[in-house]
Amino acid sequence: MAKAKTRRDQRPRHPAPMEMTERDREIIHAVHEYRVLKQSQITRLFFRTGQAASRVLQRLYHHGYLDRRLLPVVYGKSPTLYVVDRRGVELLRTTFGLEEIVWYPSNKDLKLEFLEHTLAINDVRIAITKAACAPDFELRHWINETELKADYDRVTIRRPSGKVQNVSLIPDGYLLLKTPFGMAHLFLELDRGTMSTERFVTKILAYQQYQKSGAYTNRYNARSMRVITVTSSEKRLVSLKSATEKVGGNWQFSFAVLTDVNETNVFSSPIWQIAGKKERELLFT
Repeated sequence: MAKAKTRRDQRPRHPAPMEMTERDREIIHAVHEYRVLKQSQITRLFFRTGQAASRVLQRLYHHGYLDRRLLPVVYGKSPTLYVVDRRGVELLRTTFGLEEIVWYPSNKDLKLEFLEHTLAINDVRIAITKAACAPDFELRHWINETELKADYDRVTIRRPSGKVQNVSLIPDGYLLLKTPFGMAHLFLELDRGTMSTERFVTKILAYQQYQKSGAYTNRYNARSMRVITVTSSEKRLVSLKSATEKVGGNWQFSFAVLTDVNETNVFSSPIWQIAGKKERELLFT
């Protein structure tokens, strides 16, 4: 009789012994930092081939360091997602000194909308992280969406209609990047095409006022600021760029399509459209 195939969401009762490696620890730490990662994303970060990644991730899953989550299947096979499991949390506490980590055994914070948004942010973050390994670049710091939500600023904006409104400013990411042209302070906005144009304009006005008010300088100890928006399609990009320009947005606001952003071109190819300009440009010139 043929042996029954093990389901992806089932662990063997007696997994083969394993020896924890430095790369294993780095993978567990990365999954914590990114909150949730697809197997393909972990491959991009740590491996040359998917097969090598699969073998290591299987060990970490079987021994309770990582847990698997499966997206709802619409067509074909669901991608395998990884989050930190109980033993992974214990390792992060003891090895990395992250005593504040809490283990969540349920799926309550991994709803579909959250997953799609976070995985897209992670695609951009991985592209930037890998690209920043090039000479004259260095990713000095990244603050993720969760940290930004935990402690955010509010600003008072004036809409084109004259209406005054107090709004929160919560980017999808903040990064400090060393470039050949100096230090760059960047806010990331990940747009999947579900936000109204009015709400996006609110974000642009908030960023403009954030810098003018001095609140940005007080928090980040910097004066220069740029906002990069990565969106779902070329049509959506044109719409957001036009809306930004109508409220005075300039070179500080750059736009790209998610499918164009990867580690080989995010800094080295003219995939970015800059508010107030017509031609595609490099992000840094």
